[in-house]
Amino acid sequence: MAEAIFALDVGTRKVAGLVLAPGKKGYHIRAAAVVEHQQRAMLDGQIHDIPQVALAIQVVKEQLEKKLHLSLKEAAVAAAGRALKTRRATATTSLSPAQEIAPQAVLALEAAAVQEAEKLLLEKGQGQPVYHCVGYSVVGYNLDEHPIGNLVGQRGQSMAAEVIATFLPRVVVDSLVAALERAGLMMNSLTLEPIAASAVAVPAAMRGLNLVLVDIGAGTSDIAITGQGTITGYAMVPAAGDEITEALAAALILDFNTAETVKRKLLSQEKLTFTDVVGQRRTLAAAEIIELIKPAVTELARQIATQIVLLNDKPPQAVLLVGGGSLTPGLAAALAGQLEISPERVAVRDREVLSNISGAKNLQGPQAITPIGIAIAALKREGLGLARVIVNGRPVHFLAGQQMTVTQALLAAGIPARLLYGRPGKGLGVEVNGRLTFLRGQPGEPGSILVNDTPATLETLVRAGDRLAVTPGRDGADARGTVADLVPQLTPKTITINGRQVTLEPEITMNGNRVDYRTPVQDQARLTYEPLNTVGQVLAHLGEPLEGPILLNGQQVRPEAPIQNGDNLVTGTGAIGRSINITLNGRPATLKVQAADVLFTDVFNYLDFPASPPPGRKTLVMEINGRPAEFTTPLAEGDAVTLRWDP
Repeated sequence: MAEAIFALDVGTRKVAGLVLAPGKKGYHIRAAAVVEHQQRAMLDGQIHDIPQVALAIQVVKEQLEKKLHLSLKEAAVAAAGRALKTRRATATTSLSPAQEIAPQAVLALEAAAVQEAEKLLLEKGQGQPVYHCVGYSVVGYNLDEHPIGNLVGQRGQSMAAEVIATFLPRVVVDSLVAALERAGLMMNSLTLEPIAASAVAVPAAMRGLNLVLVDIGAGTSDIAITGQGTITGYAMVPAAGDEITEALAAALILDFNTAETVKRKLLSQEKLTFTDVVGQRRTLAAAEIIELIKPAVTELARQIATQIVLLNDKPPQAVLLVGGGSLTPGLAAALAGQLEISPERVAVRDREVLSNISGAKNLQGPQAITPIGIAIAALKREGLGLARVIVNGRPVHFLAGQQMTVTQALLAAGIPARLLYGRPGKGLGVEVNGRLTFLRGQPGEPGSILVNDTPATLETLVRAGDRLAVTPGRDGADARGTVADLVPQLTPKTITINGRQVTLEPEITMNGNRVDYRTPVQDQARLTYEPLNTVGQVLAHLGEPLEGPILLNGQQVRPEAPIQNGDNLVTGTGAIGRSINITLNGRPATLKVQAADVLFTDVFNYLDFPASPPPGRKTLVMEINGRPAEFTTPLAEGDAVTLRWDP
């Protein structure tokens, strides 16, 4: 059995089992067995009665063991496609700008996004995870809220990852495992029924075409779509062969089992005899019965076609039908009509098209496709294994491929991987004189992972039975600061203004309240301070008007002029009542200031200068320090002024 695989297709109506091994021209089925459930132990592909399903599995197992004279210990199985659930989610984490982003931090971020996706599936979001993650893909990364191709090696304030994660409910896996264990079997490999069926019914060479595979069982119709060389999507319709059986039972007043027997004979017999629930024995032509179920067949075809178009955006090039329900009379034609494609493009795929499969002639028809696919997927090691590891002293089961990592184990244990990376402490954002300033928190300290007492990372491979010890990282301390960290040291000044001495104390306020340098700052606080470094700032602080001339140490200045400790400041009338000394036509002269500035025109008030030129003269000469001047040219202390009439 080293090279052979025992595969089980646990369906709603029956359990099919086979032992498959590599053959000379492909694969050889060494033995096969099919057993129907004694009661309706499964509904829509989900096990509802574990003991009844286990009984059918055990019967299949014993039949194969008797045929092959060996003991079967493990089985490859598949979960119904309807159980697969997909969610899209994003995780964001803060960063320390001083540190580069490490590959392990990105893995932890992705794992956090997967856990966010799982939370979306949970109603309460409490307790242990109730889903197995069977895979995820990254949609994109963001750094400081901007898209980026690769986070590794970058720096920033925050990073985010968006993923699409795929899950199986644990109840689906657990019920399969429980049924197998009751039959004395362990789960060797797990795949999904539509994946298994696609593996054999739609070979890789055909996947360049836009094809649809529909696995129609008793309870569900699983859909897989191909295109561009791969499987592009999966879907499920919660209706299949049982809907046709129930319609037949209602039309002919039959119990479910009798209606199922009649349905199966519709294609092999022209007339059928049966007994209804009131005891009447009746005989009807198969064609007449087919007409009775036609509305139900049309409705099933409509539901399948609707789901195909929703997933594929258009009718496909062809549809391949597998599963026992695909033998329903008129279903292929009805589906072609609903999709508006040629009837020749909807075909039933049965075992006869599998040229590389030999042996077990008792396993025939379209219902043979899925169990063969389950076995081949297991032989190729394309399925998922159920692993049990110990995480922080607690046993954890999870699904994984041939390479199982610490990340998968942590996801199964419900431990956020990002806890391994202590978050940087929260920063403080403070507005200082209208400008936003940040004080940063301390960077976090990383945690540790041990696998069997050996240091490990999130990428370290684990095996069933391994012991994992996870120690969370430590978060960095939040930012703290005082006013002194944000406001420059301002020293008091003592000046004289208009003859009185004033001491200027710098004023600092936080959110409108006066504070000193030792006051702790709060997040989102508004700090304001006046440095009192210019004449204008000092006058505004003292409530003095800025109108009229301003003298600083005897010199007229503008409000932007710097002011120092010990300066003398004169404003308003004190500045207007002053005098300046000039030289006028070579002689000393003193002019009184009557306004903010002394202009050349003030000289006319000082001299008795003729307004009209004397005889023989006609040119008015006005100069300041030897340069031509205008009436409005300002005069300053010590200027040499010339004013005369020239010929």
